[in-house]
Amino acid sequence: MAGFFTLVPGDGPRRWRLAIDPWLTVGPPETSFMFGGVGLGATVEAAERTTGRAVVWASAQYLAYAPRGTEVEFHVVPMVEGHYTSQAQVMAEGRDGQVLRAGLSLGARPDAPRVQFVKPARVPRPEDCPRMPLRWGYAPDDMYSRLDVRIAKGWDAAVEEAGHLVFWIRPAGAAADAAIDRPMLAIMADFVPASIGNALSDGTADFGANSLDNGIRFLQIVPTGWVQCEIRVHGAADGFGHGEMLLFAEDGTLMATASQSVILRGLMHPRDPRGR
Repeated sequence: MAGFFTLVPGDGPRRWRLAIDPWLTVGPPETSFMFGGVGLGATVEAAERTTGRAVVWASAQYLAYAPRGTEVEFHVVPMVEGHYTSQAQVMAEGRDGQVLRAGLSLGARPDAPRVQFVKPARVPRPEDCPRMPLRWGYAPDDMYSRLDVRIAKGWDAAVEEAGHLVFWIRPAGAAADAAIDRPMLAIMADFVPASIGNALSDGTADFGANSLDNGIRFLQIVPTGWVQCEIRVHGAADGFGHGEMLLFAEDGTLMATASQSVILRGLMHPRDPRGR
């Protein structure tokens, strides 16, 4: 299956380039920028293609925006190469300097146990759920034109239930055949900031939230058409918010866990009641 984006070899060893095409961006058309999950997803793919091993854990720190129409180069620096485990760093640079930096662990140990202690939420099937409403000002060819997001629980929750959100997500439109792999799960995991903003808002507008970091841990990756994402917003204080996500396949397999911290912005953005 195709990927959601295309990495090509960069200028030198262990370097990979990514063109920031419209569907990899979010924000108003005149100032749209690379979706943070795309940066983490590209980091995961660059490290896997460099080392030949699967990512177990990755954590990115976001430093700057990469505008639509520019290019980002990912430089993978192997740190440790063991019998079964590798550790690496990745630095990503854009037109105006460093965009993100990340640490990763990669590998697999043979004959290790596989066990799962958490179960997915019991919610309606995606076809029975409404689409996630979007803010005004998003470009018609941006990230949301290639993702189908269905709210199953919690978007317009009462105050006592705010902060617990469940939604279904899958690639859609021109990206409908994109593989749901580790890079794709990293993109999906970057919906924690929107959920934090939503939990703090009044149901008619979104509180602004920009990612400081994005961490993801992978378990089993299995074939699935939809991914169920369950988000718990932990809280907010001093201008920052924190939350986590569980990502399940349709058959209930836990594929990944993720967590993020965000900077909270005082700007209120009206939601588009039409959705998309």
